[in-house]
Amino acid sequence: MSSPPSRGPRRLERLAAYAPLPLVAVAVLLVVLILITPVLVSTGQPAPGILTQAELVVDRLPNNPIMHFYVHGLGATVRYARIWFGLAGGFNWSGSGAVPWSRLNWSTWQNASDILAVTANATANPIAVNITAFYQSSAGSAWYAGVLAFYVSSGTSGEALNFASDTSGIVIPGSVAVGNSTLPLPITLATVSPGGPP
Repeated sequence: MSSPPSRGPRRLERLAAYAPLPLVAVAVLLVVLILITPVLVSTGQPAPGILTQAELVVDRLPNNPIMHFYVHGLGATVRYARIWFGLAGGFNWSGSGAVPWSRLNWSTWQNASDILAVTANATANPIAVNITAFYQSSAGSAWYAGVLAFYVSSGTSGEALNFASDTSGIVIPGSVAVGNSTLPLPITLATVSPGGPP
């Protein structure tokens, strides 16, 4: 007498047509990991790192003399213990050659504490900015800084925004066209040693 055919493998084959076994295994593994992993999102301020990195956003509309500056963190809810933001105008720089960094007169300062962002507008051309952001949490602290200059030049192909930096570690383009496709431009500030700005 022969045994009746097994129905187990055939049932699996029919189910595999709708849900491939490797996909089911990955889904089960993800569910297990979600259940056994502790909550990774903290309700407090994050430790100093990529989420607390400060950046400067530069914006200008074509044929508009107002330059807009925004300083904030890469993380949407990063609160800085203090942000210093200075502006200097009235110096000679045409977008090429050396910026007279040592002769800049930082006449306009904002000094804000316990803040998410700082904004400023300027019509001077060229204009320089001096930024220091201090971040502090229970997990540590960090300083972010940058001294940069900007000059808008006009040519046959339109306006161009020229950049220069006096802070090592800041990556900037030499020049970009002023237009809605190129601006606003985010610039990551440099992480500097404990104790303050460069």
